[in-house]
Amino acid sequence: MSQVKPLKKPPGFRDATIPIQRPPQPPPPRKINLPPSFYQEKKRRTCCFGCCCCCFVFLILLLFLVAAGGALYLWFNPKLPVFHLRSLEFTKFNVTENQDGPKLNAQSNVGVELKNPNRELKFVYGETKVELKGENDVNMGEGKVSGFVQEKKSVKVVKFVMKSNEMLYGDNVGKVIRSGFKSKNLRVSAEVSTAIGIGYNEWKSWKIGVRVSCGDLRLKQIENGATPKCGITLFNWFHLN
Repeated sequence: MSQVKPLKKPPGFRDATIPIQRPPQPPPPRKINLPPSFYQEKKRRTCCFGCCCCCFVFLILLLFLVAAGGALYLWFNPKLPVFHLRSLEFTKFNVTENQDGPKLNAQSNVGVELKNPNRELKFVYGETKVELKGENDVNMGEGKVSGFVQEKKSVKVVKFVMKSNEMLYGDNVGKVIRSGFKSKNLRVSAEVSTAIGIGYNEWKSWKIGVRVSCGDLRLKQIENGATPKCGITLFNWFHLN
């Protein structure tokens, strides 16, 4: 009787009773502990690089703005406005005595001439106020006008209606004011307070505060046609005659 030959195992056959042998896993990589100074130095280098980049960009922008500003200044050649005290006429002037002391009741018309010498730029004025001062710093009237625009290469006379209802303090102040007005020897000056910006076509800049001092002349000098040039003070400290 012939022996039975065992069947051959098919390809890929795996005996379930035999455990699977997995290849050994390599050990995890060893972590290298760096000293804290290494991280601080790296962070410091990164911060320095960022600061250098910011400074470089800021320097480039600054140089560009300076170059652009210089080019615009040469192109427009901006000039400040020129102020003159053009006229002063009193329509009412009374010094009365009462229990509290002398009192000034006055009304006047003041004309201030504005000249724009620029060929391309116009001036944009904010609200403009004028205060008329007499001797002993007596307030002889105040008036104001709303904002306006003065076109390039133009001359404009702005009229102010001045009113004063001022108490006069001090010895003989009322007599000095009354006699000075009658003899036309009373010294007066006008203080103009405004804000001025520049404009080109539809563009307008921001405004800066300006104070203008006009006069310190006698009434008869103004009535005879004297038109003194006024001094301009910018930023409350920079004075121009």
